[in-house]
Amino acid sequence: MLPFTENEFKKQLETFIWSFKVGDNILRNFEEAVFLYSLKENFNEQNSADADKRRFLNKHISITLVAIIEAVLHDFVVRLYGATNHFPITISNTKRKEIKEYISRQSISCNGQDFEGKRFKYLRVKNYSLTQLLDFLKRFELLGQESNPIYMSLEKAVHFRNRIHIYNWHNNFERDEKYVFTDKRLSILESLLAYIVDVMQSKYNRPF
Repeated sequence: MLPFTENEFKKQLETFIWSFKVGDNILRNFEEAVFLYSLKENFNEQNSADADKRRFLNKHISITLVAIIEAVLHDFVVRLYGATNHFPITISNTKRKEIKEYISRQSISCNGQDFEGKRFKYLRVKNYSLTQLLDFLKRFELLGQESNPIYMSLEKAVHFRNRIHIYNWHNNFERDEKYVFTDKRLSILESLLAYIVDVMQSKYNRPF
């Protein structure tokens, strides 16, 4: 089951989210996950036909939960790049400088246009893959020390999410898809989401 209700998740998200539009979209996806869980509860897991339908839903719930984790982490990186007064006080000034320089070096040059139609260029945070986000977070030990198993667990979640590719070129998990999206693996994703939200809320909350 999800580690928090919609209202609880909304209140927690508001303490650390940087882009409110991203926050809105995260909430939208959380609502979708809640809906999928409610469908799952309609099927009796003791009935073999129903149990198969529950597993169908596991796949879509899993994809949604990893997408939420990814959005939270990317929003966090954008905040680290752009924030001044809202930069997390739990990060030292030395590490703050290193982080901003690291993100800046990889920033992408984009074209913009102001209200008068004048074109200009600006730098935007790189569109990091989830694997690249995890490398960044591990490099600066932002989810715990480098040896913390959370990084490996999240990396496995990346491979799990990528199992949506039916051809499965990378041979992620079982070859037979009906054995992949289990309740046990879904519960691990639920725990990972709870961990990420807890770290963001407790260590990297925005000042009010």
